[in-house]
Amino acid sequence: MTIAILGGGLAGLSAAYYLKRERGIEKNQSIQIIEASNHTGGWIQSWKDENTNVISELGPRTIRGRGKSANNTYSLIKDLGIENLVRNVSIDASARYIFANGNIHQLPMSVWKALFTVNQPFTKPWIYYVLRECFSSNNSKVKLSDVQNNDESAYDFFCRTYGQEFADYLISPLLCGVCGGNAKQMSVKFMFGALYEAERKHGTVGLGLLKEQLSSIWNREKVKDTKATNIVKPPPSVYYLDGGLQRLIHALDIDNESQGIHTNLNTECTELHFHESGNGARIELSNGKQLECSHVISALPAHKLASLFHIKSQHSKLTQLLTSIPMVSIATVNLTYDDPKVMGSYKGFGVLSSPLEKLSLLGIIFNNYIYGRSDRVDLTVMMGGYGFKEHFVKNSKCLSEEKLADTAVGHVKRVLDIQSKPNTYSTQILNDCIPQYTVGHYERVTKIQEYINVRRLPLTLVGSSYAGISINDVIFASMTAMRKLCR
Repeated sequence: MTIAILGGGLAGLSAAYYLKRERGIEKNQSIQIIEASNHTGGWIQSWKDENTNVISELGPRTIRGRGKSANNTYSLIKDLGIENLVRNVSIDASARYIFANGNIHQLPMSVWKALFTVNQPFTKPWIYYVLRECFSSNNSKVKLSDVQNNDESAYDFFCRTYGQEFADYLISPLLCGVCGGNAKQMSVKFMFGALYEAERKHGTVGLGLLKEQLSSIWNREKVKDTKATNIVKPPPSVYYLDGGLQRLIHALDIDNESQGIHTNLNTECTELHFHESGNGARIELSNGKQLECSHVISALPAHKLASLFHIKSQHSKLTQLLTSIPMVSIATVNLTYDDPKVMGSYKGFGVLSSPLEKLSLLGIIFNNYIYGRSDRVDLTVMMGGYGFKEHFVKNSKCLSEEKLADTAVGHVKRVLDIQSKPNTYSTQILNDCIPQYTVGHYERVTKIQEYINVRRLPLTLVGSSYAGISINDVIFASMTAMRKLCR
């Protein structure tokens, strides 16, 4: 029998990798990856400009190196033999900017400066917001009791705890940049889980985080006293791969193929049928063939998986739950300028736009500083997200390559005051590329998993629709799901 993995993006490839290592392929059993496009990797695509040797990324370009899931990713990179490709993000990319009130503002780079000086667009030092949260909590107990056992929007949470400025000028731009999301819709329980839990358990976020930090330090000291630990070199705090993140996809492809895992490109799953006996499933393929499977691992976006079930099937409830996880589209425009002086004094990772500006702009990434290049300016302008339909779909002319480039150049002029025309540009539209973890996301995912478990469906879900959008989240979720499946 066959285990079918639907989708050959990062989630599907890493699921195949971990499945083989956790259980191996039994006799008379195969693992087949079904991928609709002509390439693996999904949105992770890298390409080089042959004239400038500049690497561009369609999707993510960096990987964070802190935390449990980050350590797992770094272990995968080492196991695949591509640790030599790891590069630290340049120190020139340390600064972050916010565009608000018609001006660009650098976020403070030190905790002390943030706490005790006024940094525009904020009108007060951050210590004010911290103390506000600590001393106003007693006055909001009734409101807190109404929400702490459920969920609320990130915007409402930060307005309630730290004030509207904090929500408008920090949290809203942050969520625009991370997932193209609207802070007034995104789940604080999912997006800021540590803060949510700190308030729920301890009454205030500040006190809760302090207690958790002290507890963590105490536990680490106890481990040091009772157990010898091997010192392992940690990954860089933020890094990229020389040649682009597609090198990770290429390494997974090679390893999976060496383990006997077959990838079917240009092959789409058009229908999915679970046998009533609960024994396996049948998938219909776009090439007219059928595939009998002992188990199906879906690495597809939730709404795409939902489309594979018959409308009148007995799984209409599952279909409804899957389609309740929304997606947004992003338009990206890469702009290059041969003169490095056009950036003026701006140096850093990039700038995020406050939604209060009512622009189609989400943010601008300073690629040349991320990769440590000083001979040219290389920018990626991100637009759309939750406002994609409003800014682009309502006027289809805005989706032409020329119009997208003009819009991006206009944003760069407004935000960075770059008046020169770019020497080159390229545009991409990433349709339905980022899931939105809106209020109640945890509960929706729990109901989906309960439906699968109660009916004993031979189905495992992986991918960014459920457990997180970052590279670390996707890989870690695939590893965890495969271990559970093999048990």
